[in-house]
Amino acid sequence: MDYQGSNVRDFLHVNGQVVLERVNTNYNLRSFTQKEIEDITGGYSTVLGEGGFGKVYKGKLDGLRPVAVKRYKNGTKKEEFAKEVIVHSQINHKNVVRLFGCCTEENALTIVMEFACNGNLYNILHCSRSDANGFVPFPLDKRLDIAIESAEVLSCMHSMYSPVLHGDIKPANILLDENFRPKISDFGISRFLSADETQHTRHVIGCIGYMDPLFCQSGILTSKSDVYSFGVVLLEIITRKKAVDGNVILAQSFVESLRKGKKVRLMFDEEIANDKKNIKFLEDVAKLVAECLKMEAKMRPEMVEVADRLRTIRKAYRQRKGRNSTGSNSGLIKSGKAQDMLSPTPVTAATAKNTDKIPSYVVPTISMDELKKITRNFSNDAVIGGLSSGCFFGVLNNGNKSAIKILSTEEVTLEIPVVSRFRHENILQLLGYCVEGDNFLLAYEYASRGSLHDILHGKKNVTGAEPGLVLSWTQRVKIALGAASGLECLHEKTEPCIIHSCIKASNIFLFDSDVAKIGYPGFSRHPHYIDNILLDRPDCPGGKYYPPSSAYDAPEYAMYGEFSTMSDVYSFGVVVLELLTGRKAFDPSLSRGQQCLVTWARPRLDESKVHQCVDPRLGGDFPPKAAAKMAAVAALCTQHEKEHRPKISIMVKALRPLLVSK
Repeated sequence: MDYQGSNVRDFLHVNGQVVLERVNTNYNLRSFTQKEIEDITGGYSTVLGEGGFGKVYKGKLDGLRPVAVKRYKNGTKKEEFAKEVIVHSQINHKNVVRLFGCCTEENALTIVMEFACNGNLYNILHCSRSDANGFVPFPLDKRLDIAIESAEVLSCMHSMYSPVLHGDIKPANILLDENFRPKISDFGISRFLSADETQHTRHVIGCIGYMDPLFCQSGILTSKSDVYSFGVVLLEIITRKKAVDGNVILAQSFVESLRKGKKVRLMFDEEIANDKKNIKFLEDVAKLVAECLKMEAKMRPEMVEVADRLRTIRKAYRQRKGRNSTGSNSGLIKSGKAQDMLSPTPVTAATAKNTDKIPSYVVPTISMDELKKITRNFSNDAVIGGLSSGCFFGVLNNGNKSAIKILSTEEVTLEIPVVSRFRHENILQLLGYCVEGDNFLLAYEYASRGSLHDILHGKKNVTGAEPGLVLSWTQRVKIALGAASGLECLHEKTEPCIIHSCIKASNIFLFDSDVAKIGYPGFSRHPHYIDNILLDRPDCPGGKYYPPSSAYDAPEYAMYGEFSTMSDVYSFGVVVLELLTGRKAFDPSLSRGQQCLVTWARPRLDESKVHQCVDPRLGGDFPPKAAAKMAAVAALCTQHEKEHRPKISIMVKALRPLLVSK
């Protein structure tokens, strides 16, 4: 399997040269052979759908990830195939079906892409059968969510450096993932917008009922053609009527009703229209539909305006329903001020009940005078990790060595360090705190050997820093097991469970006898806040910083900003890869295809290839079978779909036998 995609690049340059002139060619697609496609699809055993292009099959990529495999019926249409792959590869958005790669062999043109487990919007609207009326319940708020995210991605496509026109927007091309989030698919007739913002074509292709009448008449495709098609989709969403039903064309019926002054509310789906309080919001959506369907293209709104107006409607709807329109997905307990966070009475007492196995304790206060004394008035000699760290070494009056962290005096939102309110041998303990005037400090137990990042890669932010002594295989397994055990405590031995949200090599601390302890989450992930001590995140070109680019973040966080126990498991899997390979989670000094550890390592994690990625500093001194099992742990934890990742307790059980492996 060609992970660098050289076969794909050569094919696309030969067959899609005209299109390639207008786009960024820094795509990285996997190249599959026809035999590999057959293996992925199990011999093309499960058909998901069929169209004029050919068939779509269900498959499993690398034996783990469900995928959809689109096989072209006519394998000789290389130009059309190349165009679809090129256009699709340019769009990286949470609401676009992810493209993994393709097969470019003669008469076997195939595209491998993300599988959406809940089918498509058409099936939900028109084919599902559940209640007495013959349809699965489909509440208005969920309909608005799907409409908004679909509008947002079209707006994004239209505003790209090389704008993309989809050209075939319809419910069947809006797929739904496990959370019923929309994913735009099928870029078979999509195209890049010309400099004059139009596309002329000799062949009018599209779906009756959704095609812009102006496009049918002139053969000129513009961004407003997508707006028209989306207007039809929006009309289907609020009426639950098909775009074409026999001789009746929904858009024409709607426009005719408006022209004759009839009440369009009679067309609304009864499920959502029976609640009279919904009528105003449905009428607002209908007004937007009417603008999208105008015959004068210039009178139609841009997709960015469509998305904005839909968000306004949803906000008003949620306010009527008495629900906040925003919320935190992190599941973390938060406080507004440092004084609130550092209460002598554990803040978690009311929100995180403990099991008998994991007792909580009251964190003692420490006076500012004591902290000044033990740090020699916070002198440079006591600094840990560089002057910018705000962290100092000191020995408390009770004899405990401590790392003392000075917090910002600004009233920023802080995540309460609930992690440290539970005693566990693999969780860093909070020894005390100080709140005096404008001074806010935390005292943690001192990690005598530093962080895992220090040992594997060298101290962070210290120029010329070298890694520590090479960890043996047994040490690596013990560290992985310790970190997993600490995470297991948080996920499965507290009630409710605690989501850490910041598992990474620099937040796993090592003590004597190779005991590993996970540190506390630290500061909230504010999009404009950067703390090089706490965050392992690569800088982006142009000096800009984008939190989703973190090499430790699970895909669902990068896409939706969601934290869960499964996102912690993903981050843990990245740490396991660091232990296995000795590489950083993200290393900008490497070539493009090797910078991200997960991307580079996953193709090498099966038993026959794992020796290729084991840390060469081990000199081959490791049990091959144990290495393969550790690689399997990493592969399971870093799966793209969170529902396919295992609970951390399963990983603890998988790692424990490796300590005695020969």
